[in-house]
Amino acid sequence: MPKTKVDLTVMINAVHRKQLKAEKCLVSTFKNRIQRIVEHPILQDYLPQSAELCVSLMSDEEIHELNRDYRGKDKATDVLSFALLEGEMLTLPDEISVPLGDIMISYDTALKQSKRGALPRLKPFLCSEIWGLGDELAFLSLHGVLHLLGFDHETDEEAELMEGLEVYLLKTVFPKIYIW
Repeated sequence: MPKTKVDLTVMINAVHRKQLKAEKCLVSTFKNRIQRIVEHPILQDYLPQSAELCVSLMSDEEIHELNRDYRGKDKATDVLSFALLEGEMLTLPDEISVPLGDIMISYDTALKQSKRGALPRLKPFLCSEIWGLGDELAFLSLHGVLHLLGFDHETDEEAELMEGLEVYLLKTVFPKIYIW
């Protein structure tokens, strides 16, 4: 199968750009990590030949509102994914990009979680205890991409598959951070 081309848009307001800079997290590195995730060979069977993806950083207040309005959960969350296509893959000519959807990440929650460190289930795979904002944003982006591709964690079986993919992809996309 030919390699998927993903047109990636990352939306970050001026306040969050300044905060990312203060945390020594480069926007270009963030975008590059997402691009490496969506271009990973293991995901090629789930993607059309040409796709579009938008990732947005927002505040806890903004994501709280989306979580309440779309999921009925009256609280902030770390990441939300909104697939633009549900069910069967839309068949379009190869020259037309398929819109995968939008991933919304709470900058505030991601920053708090990065200071807490990696999720316990990821820690056995880390080379060090260091887990920065860039690592957390990459993980949340990966989590959102997998949701857009139809993966979920509602049942134990689904969670095992999705979490296994997350670990595998993080290890292969960011080998300096993760051990085999």
